[in-house]
Amino acid sequence: MSTPVPRGDRWIYWALAAILILLAIIGLVTYSGEKSDQASQQKAAELTAKFRAAGLPVPHDDDILIRTLGDDGGAVCDHPDESLRRALFFDQLTNGADFVGRRPIIGDRRLVQGELLIIETYCPDKLQDVRDDLEDLKTDDVIKG
Repeated sequence: MSTPVPRGDRWIYWALAAILILLAIIGLVTYSGEKSDQASQQKAAELTAKFRAAGLPVPHDDDILIRTLGDDGGAVCDHPDESLRRALFFDQLTNGADFVGRRPIIGDRRLVQGELLIIETYCPDKLQDVRDDLEDLKTDDVIKG
């Protein structure tokens, strides 16, 4: 059974509860989780047009691109020319096995093309460095459809 709170200390609990509620309200008002502004909508439309022109599949809703890439390219443009990002990209070009059976594959050229179009749209200043990193990558039309 819990012990009763002395009357003199109740105001402390009420004050703490009021402060927590006030902080929660301030947090909800100031939090801006929505990345949908004019610049991100324009860039998503531009990327969609580039994907269509290249014959790549396009998300059915631009909202997916807006939430994922925002107006600055998100994680794609966050140091795309560094060794770790390059290693992670190459690591994804495997046969899908885990551990012993894992082998590199010849990736589909549309994967690289899509990555380059995103970088061209959202962070064009880094495009040449990424293109230099990917120029020796062997690709082919391996995905059917």
